[in-house]
Amino acid sequence: MPSMQRLTRPFRSARTWIALGVLAPLGMVVVSGLMLLDLRQDAWDKAEQTSKNLLQVLERDIARNIEMYDLSLRAVVDNLKTPGLDQLSPALRQLVLFDRAATAQDLGVMLVLDENGDSIIDASTLSARKVNNADRAYFQAHKARSDLGLYISEPLVSRLTGTHIVVLSRRIDKPDGTFGGVVLGTLKLSFFTHLFDRIGLGRDGAINLYLRDGTRVMRHPYAVPDIGVNIAGGPNFARFAGSRSGSFVGPSARDGVERFYTFMQVGDLPMILNVA
Repeated sequence: MPSMQRLTRPFRSARTWIALGVLAPLGMVVVSGLMLLDLRQDAWDKAEQTSKNLLQVLERDIARNIEMYDLSLRAVVDNLKTPGLDQLSPALRQLVLFDRAATAQDLGVMLVLDENGDSIIDASTLSARKVNNADRAYFQAHKARSDLGLYISEPLVSRLTGTHIVVLSRRIDKPDGTFGGVVLGTLKLSFFTHLFDRIGLGRDGAINLYLRDGTRVMRHPYAVPDIGVNIAGGPNFARFAGSRSGSFVGPSARDGVERFYTFMQVGDLPMILNVA
């Protein structure tokens, strides 16, 4: 019996070393895998924080400029109620209506349209340039709803200048509360391209600005076919619209490339920014 124990002892020892020889590499693989996962998570965390910082810079700039322009529109709506405005000379009327109008390189025209959609007052000239915008969605929206507030249009081509724009507009009411027309200001899409061009995201990075209905206002890198596309039916936009801000990984609706998305709403405006 003792001799049998002496024979099995080396056998057990060999099995132990074999087991250790197998388990040790497996352990190293597991440890390496955990380290890689930790490094990957750290990379995602850094990417998320960087994206959030970029979004905050862009969001503040867009919100501030649109709010400043909206203040100009509000001032026109209020100043149109000035007693005796119709009796003033065209030059003095311009001063009364547009003394607080915002001015900047990428701001376009500012017009007052009557209830038929015809331009009757133009901030740029004493005699209004003639255009009718009764068929535009923003005009129809204000005509249908008195409580709409600021309306931001889909990307359009200006009928006066031929430039690519979005229209910011507010309703004008007659003294009896019925629809009296629209005051509008245009913001050139070049405002967004200049803003986004300052951000370096690398070859596969992208910045998108959407309206809340899913219409793309701007994309960087810029390409004309991307502008005005609506992605409301896609899973990514459902997540954008579902909360004020967040992050997730998903395939691009444009090119199918899987990207890390960080998004946020632009202040209280009906707009959503994302960095991918």
